[in-house]
Amino acid sequence: MNQPLITAIAEGDFSAILNITSQLTDSERYSTITAIKALDPYSEKDFPRKNIDKKNTYRHNYKVFQAHNYTLITMVREENDIAKVMIDKKNYIGEPYQVTPYAILGSFYFEPIINYFTQFPPDNYIKKVLKERYNKEIDGLSFGFQWYFYKKGWIPFEEERFVKNLLEINMGSRSVTADAQFLFQYPEAIEKVLLQLYRIETKVLDLSKWKSDNPSSKMSTSGVAKVTTYWDEVFELLVHYGYQIPRSFVGQLLESLLNQWKKPHLDWHCRLLKWLAPTQEELLAHQQTLFAVLGTGVGSVVKTVMEYIVSIANAPQFDFEGFMQQFPLAFTVDKQPKALLQGVEILAKEFKKHPPTDVSYREQLAVLFTQPDVKLQEAVAELLTTYFNQKGLPEVIAPYRDYLKGKAQNLLATLSPSESSAPSDLSDSSASSEKSQTACAAHTLTPIIYPLTPNETLFLIGDCIREKSAATIDVFFDVLVRLQDQIPADYAEQIKPYLKQLLAREWFVGTMPLLYLFLDSWSNQSATPLVYDTDKEWKEIQKLYKEDKYTQADKLDKPRVMHIAANQAKEAFPYLFNKIARTLQKLKEKDTLPFLSTPTHEPFYIEAEVLVDKLLQYEAQGKAPDLDDLIVACNRLLFWEVSAAAKEKAQQLKGDYAPAIQYYLGLTDKIQLNEALLPLWTQITRLKHPDEEFKVFENTQAKNILSVVKPFYIRYGWEKRTYANGEVGEEFTYHCNHYYKYKNKKSRPALYNYYNANEGEHTSAQEAEYKLSLNPHYPDAILCAYIALWATMNEADQVRDMTLPLEAVLRYDLRVRHSGWLYIGACLLFEKRPSRDLAYEYICQAIARGEDLTHLKTYLANVLAWDYLPILRFIEFLDRPNPPAVKAFGKEVIQLYLEEVKKQNKLPRNHKKLVAFID
Repeated sequence: MNQPLITAIAEGDFSAILNITSQLTDSERYSTITAIKALDPYSEKDFPRKNIDKKNTYRHNYKVFQAHNYTLITMVREENDIAKVMIDKKNYIGEPYQVTPYAILGSFYFEPIINYFTQFPPDNYIKKVLKERYNKEIDGLSFGFQWYFYKKGWIPFEEERFVKNLLEINMGSRSVTADAQFLFQYPEAIEKVLLQLYRIETKVLDLSKWKSDNPSSKMSTSGVAKVTTYWDEVFELLVHYGYQIPRSFVGQLLESLLNQWKKPHLDWHCRLLKWLAPTQEELLAHQQTLFAVLGTGVGSVVKTVMEYIVSIANAPQFDFEGFMQQFPLAFTVDKQPKALLQGVEILAKEFKKHPPTDVSYREQLAVLFTQPDVKLQEAVAELLTTYFNQKGLPEVIAPYRDYLKGKAQNLLATLSPSESSAPSDLSDSSASSEKSQTACAAHTLTPIIYPLTPNETLFLIGDCIREKSAATIDVFFDVLVRLQDQIPADYAEQIKPYLKQLLAREWFVGTMPLLYLFLDSWSNQSATPLVYDTDKEWKEIQKLYKEDKYTQADKLDKPRVMHIAANQAKEAFPYLFNKIARTLQKLKEKDTLPFLSTPTHEPFYIEAEVLVDKLLQYEAQGKAPDLDDLIVACNRLLFWEVSAAAKEKAQQLKGDYAPAIQYYLGLTDKIQLNEALLPLWTQITRLKHPDEEFKVFENTQAKNILSVVKPFYIRYGWEKRTYANGEVGEEFTYHCNHYYKYKNKKSRPALYNYYNANEGEHTSAQEAEYKLSLNPHYPDAILCAYIALWATMNEADQVRDMTLPLEAVLRYDLRVRHSGWLYIGACLLFEKRPSRDLAYEYICQAIARGEDLTHLKTYLANVLAWDYLPILRFIEFLDRPNPPAVKAFGKEVIQLYLEEVKKQNKLPRNHKKLVAFID
């Protein structure tokens, strides 16, 4: 064994390594390769360390690891040597695989490799190395090597790939100093790659970890930070080394603020601009860009730009007309009253010199009254009364009267418009008389047009993928069953493009993986849904990866991901999986009887007479309907608007379900329990009489399921939790939320898991519209499963949970009645504004309908008094230009809050601000 080489590797001395390996004969090289490959770079026995501080152990081990790789590749002289330096390994189950020492090309050890390539040019084998390390599947080069290989002519310059490779920082793989020194050495790379960050979007918002010699590095206590911090340090080092950043970069960064990128990304560009300190001449040269940025709607960016505009507003070259035209685009931006006030002051100063002549501009200025800031409103009011006090000003201001505060409020008193222009109270008497049933009826809904030909039926698959709605998915299965005799023999070929289309995207667990499962099963002529062995598929993919067949492996991985989603969707969407199984069975048995739950009217409702007709068809053929299908059909039924013909036909029903259907359609008030049909009875009784207590179920196996005996009400509040480390804390819990499912679930019929009680089952919010279609008349339990469990720091999934279901509720005018109000209240106080806006709209509509909001008021008062959800979010609701009925609702919540807060040990934050609204 070459002891000096072992020592050089252990010390991470790359220069010594090259000095030793470059002098080896061919036979010595090959024997050394064999010996070095057998050693473990992380073993202190194989590579004894000396005088390494404990805190530096991790970094030094990484250095030894790369020194080990470097040793092997420096003994390569020709293409045949590459296979010799590959390191043989075995995984945890004993399967062999190989590791390449050329992984060092992804590190920041640039100089040692270049020294080796200079001494032993790799021209005769570098293409083989790059084929494995730099292809469409793998970006296996750090930027230094990427740039070097490009300049050597070994790889082409692909701008976007280069920019992303430079700017995106993998965990622990980069060094600020190394990158700064490299870029300073190659200024062409700065201008051609680094400074293109203004127009190529990269993942600079990711958290990462890197090596930094900067004592003031902005790393968190956990040693990680956003990648933007990395590049802040690199820029500072470049300037420290003497590099002068081109001033054209200022204009490019200003232009980048118009990009539709994430706010934190644009904020970084704003910080870079402040660091570059644009001169007045530069800002004036780009003032039209500054004005355009005002319309982006990004508050922090508007604030930065307004500061620049203020700094040039007194310059003779300032384009006031351009500013005046673009400024209104910023009037609705949130939480930037200071920036907007600065803009108004620019207007006031110029109007004082040159009074405005365009009277219509006051209509745009009046929009600023929607901003709650008192000083801003006063400045706008003064501007309007001083320069726009011509005829018609009262009518311009009238729509904003509910927004006015302080001195601005006096403006409306002196400029009172006609009574006819005042907005009406939400609580209209005619609206309050509306019943709480879902606001739809068969004669006002759009009938669904069913496909009449086999080709139209197959084309409907595309609509299913695009819309993912009950009006497409359920209709497709129904029509396919009815027209199965006419389906062309080559249907398997015709649906291949749809299978390919489904595989092209990664779907959440839900409808689309199940649609894929059906199409895959049907095209394979299976009479039952296929069962996917994803573990076996994964082993096949692993084998291909070991053989470096990345393209083939990735090709197999897409179906595997879909198969996993389909397997999981069986549990998440039992109704749709059951329908798939029933469809395949019907196709096998040539059964053309229709599904009962297929919607007849948009978006997912069923006319009563149609359901009764279908049941009579089943009875005529002596077949019993599927219970799951019948329950969803009843859930979707327009049961309060039943024609005389439907009632007459319902009297003819003979099946064991007949009493339930006759009860549901209003032919009888008698509940005739049947153990086999217990899920149906528990469903329709709650739908027909949502507020009643049904003691008839107290002696059944369903008695303890929420919504069966009593309406759906769940518990919520702070509960003590004992954690794994023994510590005791408190967590806010919603029972029957998807994290707190009922125990002993398997002991109850599966059908109970999905409808009025929902069992806390949670599916992706992107599937909420379809799931709500399964029980549109009583969506409370479905909605409760989407309530976010945290007051702040919610992830993207929780943001969708608190937005998409509520959008569907509003879109289809659905009603919540009991604990569904918890979801509405949680959305009203959620950390993201879109959810709060949606909840506000729903509450206003409910007040207009005269609904009982007692449960919502109590919930809001409790979560505020218990200091769970922030008071400031409710103050935002109170600050809106609310009609009297909504204001009264807000005050009632505060009164309940005051009663509840007396029971607490301490007052919540911002208590005084909330109490001030009582006055």
